[in-house]
Amino acid sequence: MRGLVITIAASAALALIPGGPRAGDDEDLGRIPGEALAEEAPPQGTQGEPPAAEARTPFERRLFLEGAATASPFTRSVPVPYPNGVVVPYQNRTSLDGALTFSPVKPLRFVLSDRLNVLEASDLSFFSSQTVENDLREAFVSAEIHRNTFLEVGRVNERNGIALGFNPTDFLKTRTLVGQSSLDPSVIRENRLGVLMVRLESVFPGGGASLAFAPKVRAPSPLSEHHPLGVDPRFGATNGMNRAVGTVSLDLLDLSPELIGYLEPHRQKIGLNVSHGLGSAVVLYGEWAGGRERNLAARAHDLGVATGTLPPSAPVLPPTTTSTAFLNDLAAGFSLTVGTTATLNLEYHLHEGGLGGSAFRRWLSAGSSPSAPSFASDELWYVRGYAADLQEPLARQELFFRVSFPKTLRHDLDLGAFAFVNLADGSSLSQLSLSYYLSDAWTVSAYLSANLGARDSERGSEPASASGILSIKLYL
Repeated sequence: MRGLVITIAASAALALIPGGPRAGDDEDLGRIPGEALAEEAPPQGTQGEPPAAEARTPFERRLFLEGAATASPFTRSVPVPYPNGVVVPYQNRTSLDGALTFSPVKPLRFVLSDRLNVLEASDLSFFSSQTVENDLREAFVSAEIHRNTFLEVGRVNERNGIALGFNPTDFLKTRTLVGQSSLDPSVIRENRLGVLMVRLESVFPGGGASLAFAPKVRAPSPLSEHHPLGVDPRFGATNGMNRAVGTVSLDLLDLSPELIGYLEPHRQKIGLNVSHGLGSAVVLYGEWAGGRERNLAARAHDLGVATGTLPPSAPVLPPTTTSTAFLNDLAAGFSLTVGTTATLNLEYHLHEGGLGGSAFRRWLSAGSSPSAPSFASDELWYVRGYAADLQEPLARQELFFRVSFPKTLRHDLDLGAFAFVNLADGSSLSQLSLSYYLSDAWTVSAYLSANLGARDSERGSEPASASGILSIKLYL
């Protein structure tokens, strides 16, 4: 449970694990409104990254060293006891991060994206099995088997969805988190584990289609699982069941609709993405997914019992219905670009299976009651860790606000900020970021985060009220 608290549930407690940059640029980035990735990704051919080659070569690489230190000095008492009682006050990660592409002949392309980490923490022995970790993000081969038709086999990071703060149609994002310097969801989306799959894609006039099958490789693993050498590819997380995703996108009615279908045992969902530009400065967009399923707390309980983390006799906490119903997820908002100086995004998020105001009050009372069983607080925090691991909101309704200032004050300085606001209790998670490109090889970034709210609110019930992360990267 200790690893769960530090590694996953504490993502809502402000990134106790620092992390690295994006795995690499992808054609999907063009679908993200605004300057969503400016704070993590150095601009191509300018400060922070070696200039791009003049001509495409069979072998391309992106390699850098990073040191990222996290300090969480501000802690507070919380109504539901935090497992093990403390937040790690200091942690450092040193990483070698690389993305390689090799195209020996035109139809074939081999891709590898990986990060090797050495971790230090105030409560971690240097010779612990948790000192060394390896994140194998992508490893696949791609071939053009017919004109504009491609087959990919291996670990692939498939990204669906057009919103920034929450992607209901990004069905394969679940359980793919790796350590991050930034809490920005758009950065997390680019730097995560891929899923072992076979994917067929085709582009045709006026649209495109894809079909992916991700087979079960291992039984589902616990949320906190540590390999003795830290090199487990975590297939129990990314490939713990058989799954399939199909997409069809069309250039239709100036809405660019994309229809998505998702299948897994006993759970099926459909989704839709639409966007529409208003002039050159405003983009409206919406992302919806729906299907019959159990709510967040019930699904968390199912995984906890199946993986042995929770005892089979444990009740579902917080108390809730365990029936299956049609539940909706929605992310809708707009992007506003102000000249070349700033980009603003505002989104409304609905997660019908999440905890509304009354459900969160039950969460508090179930863990703070003097008569609560000893396992109650562990299971209650497990629900929050499960939501973070699946990259789903804990709250049923929230707002997401993001603003970025790429190279506004100086050509080598990026500023950004975002906030999630729970509409039931007004609490928020916010982050301020700054990236300074010292040269083509060196980048320094700082991230300041805070959980704001009353003691009995979602964010105010987190034990870490504020934290800071300093990241230094050297591009090789």
